[in-house]
Amino acid sequence: MNILPSRINRLIARIRVSPEATIPTYDVKDHTVVTLFDDLPEEEKKAALEKLDQLASAQPANPPQVISVQPSSRRRRFFNWRIFTMVFLGLGFVAFAVVASVVLAVDTTKDPELVAKLRMASTNLDRMALLPKDEDWFFDFTKQDKYTFSPGGVINANAATFPATVGQGMTLAMLNLGPCSMLPPHLHPRAANYVVAISGTTQTYMINENGARTVQATLRSGQMTIFPTGSIHTMMNIGCENAQLISALNSDDTGTLNVANAFFSLPQNISGTVLGGDVNVQNVFGQIPTPGTGANFGPDQCIAACAAKGKMVKRTF
Repeated sequence: MNILPSRINRLIARIRVSPEATIPTYDVKDHTVVTLFDDLPEEEKKAALEKLDQLASAQPANPPQVISVQPSSRRRRFFNWRIFTMVFLGLGFVAFAVVASVVLAVDTTKDPELVAKLRMASTNLDRMALLPKDEDWFFDFTKQDKYTFSPGGVINANAATFPATVGQGMTLAMLNLGPCSMLPPHLHPRAANYVVAISGTTQTYMINENGARTVQATLRSGQMTIFPTGSIHTMMNIGCENAQLISALNSDDTGTLNVANAFFSLPQNISGTVLGGDVNVQNVFGQIPTPGTGANFGPDQCIAACAAKGKMVKRTF
């Protein structure tokens, strides 16, 4: 009996390994071959693979009849990674909770001890003493792991990534969107969000609360919009060139909640009922991209239109 969700079986079916490879690869629909966890920064990719090995090693040994088989090195490696992937993806919410910080690529606190000391400091002078070097006050957006336009990334200068922001009551984020890429609907529970466009053409939508109308804005260089605290908002690069925006939020720990990922992670009897009772929520959930670096690829129609104009759009899994 098949006990794995259909999305896991589809994922496993797409795994293949080249003779030289030590990490499984996928074929996406445009035949681009990419590496497992390739959408994560290098450090987080390594952490995810280490977690994969740990979970696999905790499982019972293979049955004797399987061990006695002597396949080629290619088949043996494929089999091992197939089992590892099944273990990693089949543990449900328990495994998800363990590696959520890796899979979802949320901001990892750079120096937890320093941040704790900064939060406990009695005065501003005490905080200054904890940041004695000039480089403690310097942050380079372009050198951060999530700085990418394929499909894009949200690079936050906040308490986790830039300790000097502790106590300043503010996060400054750089938003990178490749052609047709988007930030999926999300909200920040602890901050209002002021967004100004630097380049490109970005379509935004915001819903403040029940009963409020949907606010739309098209941002070009030098134009801005506001997303109030807790409001659901989304934005998409509707052009065929990279778009870049700056986002200012009034908290050094804003929080981010992706609406679709949260809703479809609820049990079937809840989310399915909300949707009318006949929707296989697990199948839908399997189609929703993880938050990754913060951005996802947008509609295929947009990408096709850019391709028709001779614009190259790099797609990865």
